[in-house]
Amino acid sequence: MKPGLILGALLLAITLQAVAPAVKAAEDQEEIANPDLKCLKCHSKNLSKKLEDGDKMSLHIDGAAFASSVHNEIGCTGCHQDVPNVKHPSRQPIATLRAYSVARNEICSECHETQHEDYKQSIHANLVGQGNVNAPVCSDCHGAHSIQSRKGSEPVNGEPCSNCHEDIHQAYAKSVHGRARTEGNLIRNKAIRAPFCSDCHQAHRILALADTEYLVPICIDCHEGARLAHEQWLPNAAMHMKSVGCAVCHAPQAELRVNLQLYDRVLGVPVKQTLSDAEVQKILGEVDTDGNGLDPLELWKLMLNVDTRAQSTNIRLRGRLEVSSRVDAHRLAASTEAIRSCENCHQDNAEAFQNVTVSINRPDGRKETYKADRKVLSSPISVDSVGSFYAPGGTRIKAFDVLLVLALVFGPAIPLGHWAWGRYLRKKNNRS
Repeated sequence: MKPGLILGALLLAITLQAVAPAVKAAEDQEEIANPDLKCLKCHSKNLSKKLEDGDKMSLHIDGAAFASSVHNEIGCTGCHQDVPNVKHPSRQPIATLRAYSVARNEICSECHETQHEDYKQSIHANLVGQGNVNAPVCSDCHGAHSIQSRKGSEPVNGEPCSNCHEDIHQAYAKSVHGRARTEGNLIRNKAIRAPFCSDCHQAHRILALADTEYLVPICIDCHEGARLAHEQWLPNAAMHMKSVGCAVCHAPQAELRVNLQLYDRVLGVPVKQTLSDAEVQKILGEVDTDGNGLDPLELWKLMLNVDTRAQSTNIRLRGRLEVSSRVDAHRLAASTEAIRSCENCHQDNAEAFQNVTVSINRPDGRKETYKADRKVLSSPISVDSVGSFYAPGGTRIKAFDVLLVLALVFGPAIPLGHWAWGRYLRKKNNRS
């Protein structure tokens, strides 16, 4: 090697050796200014942690995604304050990935207290509390390290709701609301923002619809003139809007049913079962022995046994005309396609009244539905419930018109008989 090259190499080595501490010092200063870089030095690699159930949890963080997230401002330690500075990585065992996600869910409340309080009242949180592994926590909807601002986003692609409710999202996408969302909604030359999931169901305080009374009012919030418009052509519009779901007429392809919901007349709320699912199924098997749907007597026995509270004798049936599936409830058509024919329901053997169900709310508010014989609609047992959504003498359904007489003759005897039979059964059970 030429002497000049040797001298050049030596000078380069000396220079690099002199510069290296300065480079290291600059990196250290940058890490002090931005400590997240220190975390990402390791977590940008494909790290993982073995869990107690044998699974592995990825510890990889996409630095670019985190840098663009709204949590970039608070940094890693904003959420991970429990990470020890000295003994890191932590050797603390983690049972399962799900257990870790549920535990981390509480961290969000430190900054998002209002949203977290709403979430705790939701059907999602209720299901998490019951151990449902598919029920979403914060990170399932918002992500963990790449959380984006919702203000500038357009969730028309269905995320995150479609992750769990894909069938409903597909129905929504083809509905009048979904098309207006993607194609634009113009009414009287004024742009109207079409609703998405959170507009009707709320974003965090999502309740089971069977446990609420707000569905029709939510529709009216946007369709302010709907109530007045219905009053102009629909007989007894107030009763229709109280007892007939909007989708019954506005989702013309949907299958319909009459649902009789167990309702506490004193508390004014749907009855929630106080027994376990297994106990309810056992009672149902003992009551409906042939398994062909509850007849009037079997329905009465179910009402006496399915709720163990002292005020169980105050249970009534509250009738509603509704669509048979939650998917159909989202297949709303344009108002020009809505059903306006009274004969669709108000005639003998109307299809809507051939499908009858009885429901009781689960502890989380979801509706548990049982098949019933259509004869329960013309039984003295059901007089009270049918009267809540049917005006005797106002239609062509002769069997229902007979209920007016039954209500006058047998109506007062039903609560008394209900109480007496319940008292007899309780005494019989106590003796056994």
